[in-house]
Amino acid sequence: METKPRQASCPVKYIDAESAARRTVLFEKYVIPHRNLVYKLCIKYTANPEDIDDNYVEVLTNFFKYIETYDPTKSIQTWLHIVTKRYIIDADSKRSHMKFSDNLKVSDIGDTILDDDEINANCMSVENYRQYYNDDILEALDSLEPIYKEALLLQQAGYKLHEIMDITYKSGSLKTRNIETVKSRLFLAKKKMRKMINRDGEKRTN
Repeated sequence: METKPRQASCPVKYIDAESAARRTVLFEKYVIPHRNLVYKLCIKYTANPEDIDDNYVEVLTNFFKYIETYDPTKSIQTWLHIVTKRYIIDADSKRSHMKFSDNLKVSDIGDTILDDDEINANCMSVENYRQYYNDDILEALDSLEPIYKEALLLQQAGYKLHEIMDITYKSGSLKTRNIETVKSRLFLAKKKMRKMINRDGEKRTN
């Protein structure tokens, strides 16, 4: 990438190594022991069985991001139930607007993949992303074509769609300022990742 993108602005404080370690401790203490419950909730509330594993991955990711908002004086099972249900209902609602086929067309994507104003809370950057993922995820990321990897990392770093479009256009990887192309790259990048990585962030064996 020729142009070094700026660090995305964060809706929450920047998560440095110390903060990430603190969240990991809380996540392993409160969420991991109940991940079977989370998976059962995903099965219960996911409309399309094919989306269960994807929802499970995203729900666990959200729990890690926001684990410090959990109040230990309250029931962990209740909190897990409420957060999981809310996420899945919202995710299924977005999916219901469009059914994607393997023969993806850019014009078919619309606004259902990402909200143009949605910002991720992890506030990693394209320079430090390797400290946030395990070896299997990093290997999968490195196997992506550069245009897909670039778009996905920028999105994970918290950039909005139009910002990703501008950055990739300036870097030369996007020939025209076409936001639909950005959406297509993000969708295909995630689709490829899900084929390589399972719901626990580990390499698929089959």
